[in-house]
Amino acid sequence: MTTHRRRALRAYYTFRLIAPFVYTMWLTVATLYFASVVTSDPFRLATLAVMLEAATLLFEVPTGVLADSFSRKWSIVVGYLIWGGGYLLQALTPDYGIVLLSQAVWGLGFTFVSGAPEAWLVDELGQDEALPLLLRGSQIGQVSTAVGIVVATVLGAINVALPIAVGGIATILLALLLALIMPEHGFQPATRGTGGPKALAATLRASLLELKRRDALRALVFVGLVIGVSVGGYDALYAPHILQNYAIPFFEPVIWFGILFGCVTVLSIPVLELAKRWLQGSRGRQTATILAWFAAGTVLSNLAFVWAQDFYLLAIAYCLGQTLRTVTKPLFMAWINEHTPSEVRATVISMYWQSNALGQILAAPVWGALANMLSLRIALTGASLSLAPVVRIYRSRRFKDTELS
Repeated sequence: MTTHRRRALRAYYTFRLIAPFVYTMWLTVATLYFASVVTSDPFRLATLAVMLEAATLLFEVPTGVLADSFSRKWSIVVGYLIWGGGYLLQALTPDYGIVLLSQAVWGLGFTFVSGAPEAWLVDELGQDEALPLLLRGSQIGQVSTAVGIVVATVLGAINVALPIAVGGIATILLALLLALIMPEHGFQPATRGTGGPKALAATLRASLLELKRRDALRALVFVGLVIGVSVGGYDALYAPHILQNYAIPFFEPVIWFGILFGCVTVLSIPVLELAKRWLQGSRGRQTATILAWFAAGTVLSNLAFVWAQDFYLLAIAYCLGQTLRTVTKPLFMAWINEHTPSEVRATVISMYWQSNALGQILAAPVWGALANMLSLRIALTGASLSLAPVVRIYRSRRFKDTELS
């Protein structure tokens, strides 16, 4: 093993070990923090999600172009510095206006990071290793997530904002660590001999040309839009649905949220392993089929979560749906990396996240208003069913792996 490959693997595994932990510190308590401390109004909760996604929509492609044109390593480092600052701002006060602003700040940080780690990994270690390493990294991330859930739950029992503050500090420290240990030798800028705005414009043109040439890449942008429409409602409203529609037994809500997140993490590890082995056996030809089955299972599980009459049935349905959703992301990112040229890979991934953000911006206020006018269950049902079109897209000819060569 070469020194460079050893350094790249060490940096990648360090990233996959720490990044999910610090993100989980926020994720485990954020929805509960929003719904129980900041505001209980469904429309205002949806607006918090809109602010986050608005920042993603505004900055996703420009930051992706920066990553493709200048440096993926430094895009990640800068992104995590901003990201951590957003967490800290959010934890300072439960004031709705401050929390709204913090969503925009960490949304900006997210756009610097999204797509860049996957593109960096392929550049440094080669495309042939990308799929197994991405899936193995996700498995490591699930273990790290499990630890983060436990820590966040313990801290959240003291003060629900405390894990968010600790997560912010840890995210900033992660950025500094990656700046020191992350190599970048395989990166080739999307354009050579130009700099500044010309380089950015050339990279963006190359990305748009790639999307125009490949039907499947256009399909993935539409997939992002549909997923955004669905999760924009589900993620904003599932916490108030649990808090307002069910008698929570035995423990405080923060303990139950930690238990639910922990179950999702434990279930995701073997499911990822099964998916990895299936894909290795088929040499990647079945990725779209697996994505279709996972999407269908997510829709059915989410509907069961919404209409469960018993808290424990609700918990089971939630865990199943979120497990399928968790496993889908690395599979989908691996599919994009496999079929997108290196020089525009981060930008294309950014376009996916931008379409996802657009879907959330368009739909989240609608789902929030519907919850206020009718009920949380009706709004969540609509959000769950709106994911169904991606099943057909995954199974269509234009999304099949064999159509991309």
